[in-house]
Amino acid sequence: MVTAVMLTGCAALTGSLFMEDPLSAEEHNNLGVIYEREGKYELALREYSQAIESDPGLATPIVNTANVYYVLGEYTNAEKFYKKALSIDERNLEAANNLASLYIETAEGYDEALGYMLRATEGAETIPPYALDTMGVLYIKTGDTEQGRSLLLRACGSDKIQEATLEQVKIHLAQIGETCVNANW
Repeated sequence: MVTAVMLTGCAALTGSLFMEDPLSAEEHNNLGVIYEREGKYELALREYSQAIESDPGLATPIVNTANVYYVLGEYTNAEKFYKKALSIDERNLEAANNLASLYIETAEGYDEALGYMLRATEGAETIPPYALDTMGVLYIKTGDTEQGRSLLLRACGSDKIQEATLEQVKIHLAQIGETCVNANW
């Protein structure tokens, strides 16, 4: 009889004390980022999933999930999660940019990608050079080479452009017969 009482007591203790997740959605997301940086993608996906379950309205772990799927080459899953993030926040530039990059990579959906980018950047005072680069490529892919050229040159001239982005912009400009000269480099 004593054993039965003790087991019931432990079951009650387990149910009330140990079943609650001690981490917040943001903490699960942050742990996922650490795992992702270490290349532990399955663990990262698990943490992002727990973050999403904890706070389904938080776009960041959804975007991070998509990013992992993108890196793994699971483009269908990546697309699904980028679109899910954009359904929560259509101005999420990371989700829009990365979805657009996915479409550029797979050579499809340029018009749709451009629509996402335009919604994400609508009314923005400044657009980061990486987004200008992506938008420039999309405009070129959709046949508006002049608008694409203009955006790529704008990215090229930015004092906030990172070296890797600058190299990409130079490649994209060279593809349309332009050169990039950035006085900051």
